[in-house]
Amino acid sequence: MEAIATVSPLHAIHEAGVAAIRTEEAKEKPVLLPSAGMGEWLRQMGGSLAFSTYQSNRLFFVMADDASQVLAQERIVGPAMGLALDSAGLWVSNQTQVWRFANIGPHTVGEFNADAVFMPRKGYLLGPCDVHDILPGVMFRGQYHELLFVNTHFNCIASLDDNYNFQPVWQPDFITSIRRPDDRCHLNGMGSRDGILTFATLCGRRDTPLGWKEIKANGGVVLDIHQNRVLCEGLSMPHSPRWHQDRLWVLNSGMGELGFVHKGVFNSLCLCPGFPRGLCLVDNYAIVCVSKVRTTSLGQNIPLLERLAAKNLRQMCGLLVIDIHTSKLLHWLTIKGIQELFDVEFMPGIRSPFTPGFSLDALHKTLFHFPENEPFSIAETAKKAS
Repeated sequence: MEAIATVSPLHAIHEAGVAAIRTEEAKEKPVLLPSAGMGEWLRQMGGSLAFSTYQSNRLFFVMADDASQVLAQERIVGPAMGLALDSAGLWVSNQTQVWRFANIGPHTVGEFNADAVFMPRKGYLLGPCDVHDILPGVMFRGQYHELLFVNTHFNCIASLDDNYNFQPVWQPDFITSIRRPDDRCHLNGMGSRDGILTFATLCGRRDTPLGWKEIKANGGVVLDIHQNRVLCEGLSMPHSPRWHQDRLWVLNSGMGELGFVHKGVFNSLCLCPGFPRGLCLVDNYAIVCVSKVRTTSLGQNIPLLERLAAKNLRQMCGLLVIDIHTSKLLHWLTIKGIQELFDVEFMPGIRSPFTPGFSLDALHKTLFHFPENEPFSIAETAKKAS
């Protein structure tokens, strides 16, 4: 009689996962080099930044202290992709998962006085979706969605589901099937207007597996999915559609450009020193993630490298702060040890964010967040219910 194989206890699986995270954290860390005015700009703006890098599995918080010195915190969260802030927390995605981090308010952690602590509260294991942009708290076709995500491998925009990997809510009209993870058009970006899912970007209108790669140099499209019409085409790998100050801002990534779409035309604001992907806008500023172009086939046959060489510009990986009215580069954050970023979020009113991530078990056992002005004992809860 053969012995029955035993299943690893859940606590053993948890410990193995935490050990893997700590091993990653122990590796050589990226180095962040801010421009001279970056810290003062963060102080003046009254907030902080979060950005993601799937290449090194990290979520970063960037902030400034009272002396305008730039500080940073990093946590391992898997191959990090889209970020989204809402009124109660931060959503963090990686290529196969989405996690909600609740803002439990100010706490002193060691010697650090955090005005917002983000604790992971729930997660969704989505499978091989290759999650890109995410949007919390949006309407689409009359239905409210806690979170929508760009499901790049399955060529659709999807919502979370408690039973299935995902629920598709929209797909391009030229896509005939979303049953396989075959990335036909490289749908990558989406944006909202007035709380309604409205915009999407994709790299090529193709309906065959990886077909978009054949036309990535100039096959990119910006769509108004609310009205089912093309807003702009002929772009090179567009990303990050964002509505701000009555304009639709887009990154024409393969050309290295930040710009806006008006009357069917992409209007370039400036050339970025790298592959721009990841954008947020606050007041009169655009914060742009730039990455170094891959040396693989994906980085070939796009105009960016030739454009940078013609202007004698060196590629960088990091963040750019650009004045959208003057097109001037005001501040930047150069990152050494990482080649690629994905997304960035400005966190208004949060000057000193902190998260224990997944590896600091002691903090998960000591930082509590209870409902305010609500019964919080079994007896009181039962009495109120009756």
